[in-house]
Amino acid sequence: MGEQVRLEQLFHSSWFRPAGLSTLALILYAPVGVCLLVVRLFIAVQFFILALILPPNKFRQKVLRIICGVLGLTISTDGDSHPHGKVFVSNHITSFDHLAIHLATNAFAPTKKKIFKFLMKPLALFLTDNESVTNEQIEFFDDPVIVFPEGKPTNGEVGMLAFTTVTIPEGFTIQPVGLQVSRPFFHANCITASLTEEIIIGLFLPNTHFSIKFLSVETVDAEGDWKKRTQATIAQSLNLVPTKFTTADRAEWLKRILFRPPSVATMARAVQQQLSPQILAPETILAALQRTGTVDGAVQYLRQTCAASLQASGSGLPPTFPKSAAQRMMSFQERKRIMIATARQKYIEKHGLNISG
Repeated sequence: MGEQVRLEQLFHSSWFRPAGLSTLALILYAPVGVCLLVVRLFIAVQFFILALILPPNKFRQKVLRIICGVLGLTISTDGDSHPHGKVFVSNHITSFDHLAIHLATNAFAPTKKKIFKFLMKPLALFLTDNESVTNEQIEFFDDPVIVFPEGKPTNGEVGMLAFTTVTIPEGFTIQPVGLQVSRPFFHANCITASLTEEIIIGLFLPNTHFSIKFLSVETVDAEGDWKKRTQATIAQSLNLVPTKFTTADRAEWLKRILFRPPSVATMARAVQQQLSPQILAPETILAALQRTGTVDGAVQYLRQTCAASLQASGSGLPPTFPKSAAQRMMSFQERKRIMIATARQKYIEKHGLNISG
């Protein structure tokens, strides 16, 4: 079933939706959005202060949830979280999925990124060497842990990546979580976007809504089949397709869409710079590029061609250009002297002149 979905269907390469009425509405909304962005930046400071000083409990969750609503992050839940659940397993859509689930469950997410320690609690994160769940983490934290085994966000509209980036010890009770995210005017995420862009868009828009669906608890088995089983469970609850694509496939596809081959003019300038101070005709350089396809190949080909030409004329110059600028200038002057002498000799022979001495 996973083969029916193409990898590119799992991601959006742009924030913007297709042009239409939504584009017109976005233009009309823009002044309001800018005002909201400025005001919410100041409110975000209050959120961090309260998240830092309040102890983890139900009151803290309610207060932070209200402030997040003002900031444009709204949450709705379906079902109940397990009262003794220690590990939540969710699909991944945005950079703030863990924060939304934290406000509903008080769960914290592991991260390998180096973040200021005082920001860890407000952002619902804890530092770890890897993103897998260990017995030590479960025993050390009183609060539950939230993990995203897909590894990277998808658009949450078509399918899910395979669960490959997280390992959970055998015997643990886990609760799958189905997550959906919606935004007006914009897609939920963009594969090429930065965290800064996502923050600005979130504060600019009226709201970003997270719909959290708590599913039946499962037990991690020894064989590791829980990954396929849990992926299928979450996908079915969200009407998505569980695919076999991994974060490695995503990375390769991202390289392809971001790669922009250099123009012929740029390549020609690079060739000429490497062959300087010798000046070649543009047609000669373009012909070499068409023959070899690369800058290095064209440079090597032109050097060999020039060297062969000079050797055929009896110049005795080496097949490669000297490395230093002084040596290159000397070889240039030598070639110039040979060309003048050759032209002079041809002129004398053509006109039958007898010049002695």
